Amino acid sequence: MKELIEPYNPEWKTGFDNLKLALEQELKGFDCSIQHVGSTAIPGLCAKPILDIDIIISNKALLDGISRSLENLGYKNKGEQGIAGRFAFRQSSALTPLTANLKKWQAHHLYVCFDDSLALKNHLVFRDALLYDRELVVKYAQLKKELCEEPGMTREVYTVRKTDFIIAALQSLGLKATELQEINKANGK
Repeated sequence: MKELIEPYNPEWKTGFDNLKLALEQELKGFDCSIQHVGSTAIPGLCAKPILDIDIIISNKALLDGISRSLENLGYKNKGEQGIAGRFAFRQSSALTPLTANLKKWQAHHLYVCFDDSLALKNHLVFRDALLYDRELVVKYAQLKKELCEEPGMTREVYTVRKTDFIIAALQSLGLKATELQEINKANGK
């Protein structure tokens, strides 16, 4: 399963920046922010070459309008998928988001998150910890590489097996036991 992750690629940031611009154009009437989260947001960290993007809203009443706008761009609304306050949107093709020039985009997972959701807190706290702690990045990269070298590794098992590391990091950063339990549950543990 070595092909699951790739060395850090600076094009991931460029890909995010381009997607952010396209999304901001479509969502310009909405009060929201767009953040690059996940491993592709961390310079030097190996990752699956799939961007994770959070659209953050504080006014929950905006969800329906934003959802319609994203669906107009070609995203498929997958709902919360068992994770409260985080709504998943998937690309219907490499051309999603649909733009006038029919550009092919970097593969990405797009989420609309309420600003008070635990899912968003998890994404931002862990991302920020990685951005400011090189030792944590080195340890996380080592774990990811070891997991990918295990015979029979699947994407699902890979995600579950990283959870203990993430939980330990989040615990050291002050997340509550109830929050950690909820994150464990969301990651299939």
